[in-house]
Amino acid sequence: MGAMNEYPNMAESKITSAERARLSQLQRVALGYQPLRMKPVHLATSFLLALTGRYRILKWLNIAANPRTAAKREGDLYVAENLYPELSAEGLQILNEGVDMQGLKLLRQHLNAAFNNDGAALSPAFPPYSTFGGDYSTPSLAYLANQSKNHGHAGAFLWLILNQSDAGRHFLSLSAGIIGEASSTAGFLGNPLVEGDEQAFDDDLAGLCGNPPLEFLSAVSDLMRPQTEALHRLARHLSLSPSVYALRNLILGLGGWLLTYQIRHVPGCADSVLFCDFAGDTRRRLRDQSAACYSRHLGLFGRSLHLWLEKTASVVADTDRALLERMEAKITKGLEDHFRDFSERIGWVQPRSGTANKYFRPLPDTMRVLLMSVLEGDEICTIDEIALRLRDQWQLVLGLLPTDHTVLRNHGYGPLDEDADLRANRDAFKRLAKHLGLAWEPSDGLVLFSLSPDRLI
Repeated sequence: MGAMNEYPNMAESKITSAERARLSQLQRVALGYQPLRMKPVHLATSFLLALTGRYRILKWLNIAANPRTAAKREGDLYVAENLYPELSAEGLQILNEGVDMQGLKLLRQHLNAAFNNDGAALSPAFPPYSTFGGDYSTPSLAYLANQSKNHGHAGAFLWLILNQSDAGRHFLSLSAGIIGEASSTAGFLGNPLVEGDEQAFDDDLAGLCGNPPLEFLSAVSDLMRPQTEALHRLARHLSLSPSVYALRNLILGLGGWLLTYQIRHVPGCADSVLFCDFAGDTRRRLRDQSAACYSRHLGLFGRSLHLWLEKTASVVADTDRALLERMEAKITKGLEDHFRDFSERIGWVQPRSGTANKYFRPLPDTMRVLLMSVLEGDEICTIDEIALRLRDQWQLVLGLLPTDHTVLRNHGYGPLDEDADLRANRDAFKRLAKHLGLAWEPSDGLVLFSLSPDRLI
């Protein structure tokens, strides 16, 4: 097989609709799903569709929650003056008596704020508009729709892989219970606009994911066994108090699994470590090495289809290989955009704006989920035990262990001073863990972790 052009022609030829469809299929075959500009709410939609097998059309909710001030064409229902008489009409009567035009406009502002807190996740999905959106940021299955295409069926891929192991199947069962019981006041706000019976989501999940052979599913399940076991542990904890926060944490856990898969599935990267900077504001070398770690994995994921092509050269048709080579620059950019967007939005990478100088540092909510996933409910752990679990189950190296300096150096991250740099990182992580309520320092130098820190007092 000829190698892809090192410097692809920047004036690459236009791609036809048939070629675009074939590229999408090849990406699903190589990765298991199509990598698009995905937010956590898109992943949640895809996963819940696969898990529950049902959804609603939600026409009136979508129209009411997307206010428009100017009509795109005559009769545009997204404009309040056209919507009001429809919602008030005999036979529909969604609005209570006494709700006037001004009241409807105010209600629509509240609906948009409640169901679109991800930012740009919700958009007009019915004529005279069309969209890839239609996701609703609320913990209620009543608002699960099926207009979204931004997820590339990543949730269906997760469902397929998790079904390959006992821990994964138990996780799915616990997730169904958490989702069924989660509720919030936002869940009641749009109820009058939830019309119609539930629809069956009976799409062929394997087909959506490129019809992966059993060998591929088994191999990914084996690769991701530590992360799947961590998800199972997280779900056991969350199932004890299902709520809006439990559902959110569940999705953060799923996002962490998918991001770790993006890193580990690249040939040669199964044992990669992710160096997280918690104190780079005071120790510049920490920030530089964490940023280098991020840039390395961003670039590797961007080239992952290229690497897959090299690995499977004997089974890829000549026409497919030629298409992949011709579109290499476009493919690489798309993969990098997917990795960049998702790693930020799931809370593993900072800063969350701009494209330069990004580095690994889980946000506090994300770090809470990761710690919950490595702790058993009734145990007390030392910081060394926690460090080993974070590395074994999530690939994270934080400088918490005496051996971390050597591990980081062996993976090409340095120079780092073992005493000054890594000690500062360790101290910053300890402060965060105590702030999250998952750690306690009963004496100098002794830090203990527990899901019930009051036991440590």
